[in-house]
Amino acid sequence: MQLILRERRITDLYHFTQADNLENILKYGLLPRDCLEENAIDSVFNDDYRLDGCCDAVCTSLEFPNYKMFYTLRENAPNIDWAVIKLDADIICEIPCAFCWENAASSSESSKSVNIRKTREAFLSLFDNKPGYPTRQQCGIPDYYPTNPQAEILVFSDIPVKYFKGIYFENNSALIKYRHMITNDIPCRVNSDLFFGRRDWKIWQNI
Repeated sequence: MQLILRERRITDLYHFTQADNLENILKYGLLPRDCLEENAIDSVFNDDYRLDGCCDAVCTSLEFPNYKMFYTLRENAPNIDWAVIKLDADIICEIPCAFCWENAASSSESSKSVNIRKTREAFLSLFDNKPGYPTRQQCGIPDYYPTNPQAEILVFSDIPVKYFKGIYFENNSALIKYRHMITNDIPCRVNSDLFFGRRDWKIWQNI
């Protein structure tokens, strides 16, 4: 897996969350939903249900946030501040993960066993072209992007703060509001690009 990451120049995973969760995230790391509930850790969830059936996993995206889901959540809660956390892709090699070619809650993914999605082959399949979808060549995307912008990597453990590479906000007002709780060893700044679409968003906008 390390060789694959190097060959494809994969370095980052991304996780987006409501910024009000940052205090506990920085205290405990990113925790799966069932862990948060079992330990009564205060957290605001993005939705009432985990339709992927994996409450024991943290949802992440490869090299760029799942902007389709992220946009919908922000449209539904326009007064909420959001943060995007950049994570070290070494997580893939060091923590059990499942790899989903498209949204993990989709019927095509949730119908597969988790064990099948945890394999090296499942990871490599993230970069496959599939019938009925735009191809990598049409999208003009780099090797490190998964083919489908809604691809997900489910991390079946907590993600300690040591894996955090940066925390990003959409604007200066959000940065100023939350900057005080982020330690100096974690880069923290505005990056509005992460709140927009991937470079090939126009090709996927009707899919």
